Amino acid sequence: MRFHWYWPFARREELDWAIGTARDGDSVLVEVIDRREAPEAGEHGPVTVCRDLPDVRRDVGNRVSWAASRASTYRTRASTRRAHWQSDDFDLVHLHYLNRFTDALLPLPHPIVMSVHDVVPHVPRLGAPIEHRLLSRLYGRADGLVVHHIDLADALVRDFGIPSSRIHVVPHQVFPVGNVPINPPKGPPVVLFFGAFRQNKGIEVLAEAMQHLQGEDLRLVIAGRGDDSLEDTATQLGQSDDRVRVEVGFATLERKRELFSEASLVVMPYTAFASQSGVLHDAYGHGRPVVVTDVGALGDTVREDGTGMVVAPRDPTALADAIRASLEPSAWKQRAQSELRISVERSPAATGRQLRDVYDEVLR
Repeated sequence: MRFHWYWPFARREELDWAIGTARDGDSVLVEVIDRREAPEAGEHGPVTVCRDLPDVRRDVGNRVSWAASRASTYRTRASTRRAHWQSDDFDLVHLHYLNRFTDALLPLPHPIVMSVHDVVPHVPRLGAPIEHRLLSRLYGRADGLVVHHIDLADALVRDFGIPSSRIHVVPHQVFPVGNVPINPPKGPPVVLFFGAFRQNKGIEVLAEAMQHLQGEDLRLVIAGRGDDSLEDTATQLGQSDDRVRVEVGFATLERKRELFSEASLVVMPYTAFASQSGVLHDAYGHGRPVVVTDVGALGDTVREDGTGMVVAPRDPTALADAIRASLEPSAWKQRAQSELRISVERSPAATGRQLRDVYDEVLR
């Protein structure tokens, strides 16, 4: 079988998942954005990486220019992948990233599988009725939809009327990071917030929780980038509280691993979410217990896996209490052991085999 993966934002550490999906005799063409964190171009066993997708411009100022630049980039990406579809005979195409503005309207090949990471966008660009129509059309075009938790499958059925027979649950892969000690790092415990700074990430709630943790011998590290106002909020928190360190900017793979290894706890105080979390599974790979809010698939995943504590969103007092309780040594070790067990169960090879089974179902 020959498969095409449209996977623009793939990182080099994720490539084992594509390799794990291929059976003997299969080949996978993975199309990615040409950027520094992407996998190296060329052959990697059964997988060939093609870095031919353009990145967005980040030097565009006003809103009109920004919209025009994004539209041009999206069109070019769509036409580039279509050239592959027309020049090669793929048995199945998998869109790992969906663009509701192009994929709902432009021609698509069949059979086609789509990964739905965000049932509704983190940042809506249009009014809710228009967004819903676009997403309904987009999801309706897939021969199979892949989600990372049953909660997200239920949302597709409930909110968009997608038949459950076309939805497949494949757990989020956990990428291996090598030997992980089953002990918290020495010294004052470090709580890590990692990832994109968006309005739904609860950075302001985390700042309030730190006020409730005054006098506690712990440290908070906030690492990531995104919304300018939230970068300012994080920076101001770091300036006003000497227990807080802020790293604004892109974290390389090596720096990300350092941040997780130095942390005792990973916190995700999200206020709204319609997804599964890659950050959660980064925590699993490093054996770091978590505190999450009960939004999207976060709460149910953590409860099912026994890997941390779940609190209501927008409740800084509950968040502070959970952080404090999660650092208790016996609970910490039990949750870390659960994460490392799950890391094996959800390895790239294991989840790759599950994804390949989905392809068989779609191709029947």
